Amino acid sequence: MNRQQGFTLVELVVTLSVLAILLAVAVPSFREMLLNFQVRAAAEGLNTGLQLARAEAIRRNANVVFTLSGNATWTIGCQVVVADADSDGVDDCPEVIQNKAATEGAVSVAVDVVPAGATTVTFNGLGRVTFNNDGSNVMRQIDIAATEANANGLRILIRGGSVHFCDPNISTVGDPRVCA
Repeated sequence: MNRQQGFTLVELVVTLSVLAILLAVAVPSFREMLLNFQVRAAAEGLNTGLQLARAEAIRRNANVVFTLSGNATWTIGCQVVVADADSDGVDDCPEVIQNKAATEGAVSVAVDVVPAGATTVTFNGLGRVTFNNDGSNVMRQIDIAATEANANGLRILIRGGSVHFCDPNISTVGDPRVCA
């Protein structure tokens, strides 16, 4: 008895056809998943900056400003720079505490601020949002969306002393992801 080893041409063609069909179905959803990851990464970067600004304001008992520039880079710094009052060689409240690219690694993401044109939010020593010293509008909401369709956007709400995520596509009452 002579045994054959390997695949026949028909088996190979059928296998490759099934594989091609599976890839054709999976690739669009994989692209959507990657876009959703980029939106989430950008939103978490902005949320981290806002939470850090709030925490620094409480820690320093001073007004700390979170500024979002046009190229989606955020900066945290003191509203009023306090020099080295305690003589430890470090400014007590420097002009720039930290800065970072908000959309780091998220190249297909757009960031919109409400009200339009607002670029800063100021946290006071109690961690609450206060008026900006320069009289500009205070950021109240940041919308993060993919520049391509098929991805879910996220929203960051800045209310009183809280900063939190929500999903603008959810409208079910009682759902913790709803924007209210």
